[in-house]
Amino acid sequence: MKISRTPLAASLFLALAMGAPAAAQTLEETLAAAYQSNPVLAAERARLRQTEEGFYQARAGRLPSISAGADIGDGTSWGPGTGSSAPIVDEDGNPIPGTGTGGGGSSAPDLSYSVSASQPLYRGGRIDGNIDAAIARIEAARAGLLSVEQQVLLDAIAAHMNIVRDTQVVSIRRNNVEVLNEQLRASRDRFEVGEITRTDVAQAEAAVAAAQAQLSAAQAQLAASRAQYERVVGVQALEVQAPDSLPALPESLGMAAETATVRNPAIISAQYQEEAARQQVRIARGALLPEASLTASASESRQSDFTGRARGSASIGARVSVPIFTGGLNRSQVRQAQAGVDEARLLIVSARRNVIEDVTNAWNDYLTAQAVIESSREAVRANEIAFEGVEQEALVGLRTTLDVLQTQQTLLDSRLQLVQAERDLQVAAYVLRQAIGSLYAESLGLPVDVVRQTREFDNSFMPGDLWGR
Repeated sequence: MKISRTPLAASLFLALAMGAPAAAQTLEETLAAAYQSNPVLAAERARLRQTEEGFYQARAGRLPSISAGADIGDGTSWGPGTGSSAPIVDEDGNPIPGTGTGGGGSSAPDLSYSVSASQPLYRGGRIDGNIDAAIARIEAARAGLLSVEQQVLLDAIAAHMNIVRDTQVVSIRRNNVEVLNEQLRASRDRFEVGEITRTDVAQAEAAVAAAQAQLSAAQAQLAASRAQYERVVGVQALEVQAPDSLPALPESLGMAAETATVRNPAIISAQYQEEAARQQVRIARGALLPEASLTASASESRQSDFTGRARGSASIGARVSVPIFTGGLNRSQVRQAQAGVDEARLLIVSARRNVIEDVTNAWNDYLTAQAVIESSREAVRANEIAFEGVEQEALVGLRTTLDVLQTQQTLLDSRLQLVQAERDLQVAAYVLRQAIGSLYAESLGLPVDVVRQTREFDNSFMPGDLWGR
């Protein structure tokens, strides 16, 4: 089933695919395009559809099974009672002409038709167990789809922010090359008039060469990030825009952990897997109980010699079977299923612990990114003041060229650290949302047609829905 939403992402996807001019790509548009085109997410939806068919296969056990067949064959017969007779002989043992049939006879081809039906009445609860287990697996698969959707959207967020970061890094390093080139020209001029030595000029030249190499590396990293973006999102990255704000987050770590234990799809999936395991115990125990069914059959056979002779039969009956001794097989299967329940229960505990760990780490990473941003902004402000002062002091001979270059490098490092911290803060915020289970299309309000298998499955008999499935 599809939930209709504004098809903004579809328009963006078509515009980018056709090479049409497009405005800046916002984070929302990136996520919408990834939701619509990511093959991993589409494959998981197909996996869910496969799992859903298990429900119809399990519920088919309630309905009768009917089969029909037809046979045609030809043959010969001989011997007593087959319609052939031996010739009459005279006293000398010679056959009398006109008597007997020559010792063998043939019949016309036989045609036979049959129809049989069987209706289960009771199978020890195994039919209901299979249906309930299929429903539990479907719910677990739905939670798995949400988990994959969250990861795909998080990958798209990281790809988007990587391009934002790398674009800024390239801009900063390009500006650094320009500044160092200006310093190199100034150093050469001062060397010509004897204010500085040849060593100062060599230091400036080395700084320019290193800056150009770093710019080339930053451009290569940006190209790699663009390739990653296209792989995850499915469209080319044009003018990727930085988000204006952070997503809504819980107010405390305790609230985040409490929300995660209820909404995280990994925990939900593990809980439904436990329910499926419980139903397997029910199915295994059903093999210890009697089975009852109704059977009916009808058949007819005739010779295709246009005589109209036919033989037919019909029967209806009930069949009951009781397992008496199976060599311990059924009891072993029950114990095996019970061990599966124990395993599933422990996996729930493991999933909860993993989720709490993920929430705690994501919360601390978010707080760390906030602190790094504050310190990086302060460092940038202070280093800008320090650089201006050292540059002025160098003009009056109080500072060397090396001092200017070192101060310039410190300012550059602080700017790059700030850019990285801004990227890390955005990603950490969405990692936290993923950990608490609220990083999917509806919770983000993406303008897409949200694809959800919203059909309700239950263990009730609905014959009108079964036919044709």
